Amino acid sequence: MRRMRGLSPEKKDDFELNSQQVIREQLDPVKRGIAIGGLFITGLALFVGAIGIMNITYVSVKERTKEIGTRKALGARRRTILLQFLIEAVLLSTMGGVMGVLVGVGASQLVAQYMGWPILVSSLSVIIAVGFSASVGVFFGFYPARKAAQLDPIDA
Repeated sequence: MRRMRGLSPEKKDDFELNSQQVIREQLDPVKRGIAIGGLFITGLALFVGAIGIMNITYVSVKERTKEIGTRKALGARRRTILLQFLIEAVLLSTMGGVMGVLVGVGASQLVAQYMGWPILVSSLSVIIAVGFSASVGVFFGFYPARKAAQLDPIDA
């Protein structure tokens, strides 16, 4: 490099050499920060969605109290009522998960085309994401579904 730049032995270097290891060490904290920020945003969105699912299920139970009372008076079991509202919550959260995956894959494809980066979306991550959203539906839909199942037919 000194010969290419025409530097005499007494002159200082006017260049710097960096290895890939140095560059990697400089970029690792940035990557970690982006990952932590992404996890925080994802967790916050998941929490907001979960509360939304719980509220939607709760409102659904309140609006259909007469239907629940009629079904229970005709012999519907608690388990049947519980499963009905749990299935609704799981379907709602799973549809939200699928829509989220579609938006995420679409956005990553746009970024890949614009920036020229290769993008790989693994099917395992898609399955985990949709499965996790379904489990959020079960977890946050259980309380309103249990309330619906415990309604007394006379009160309902």
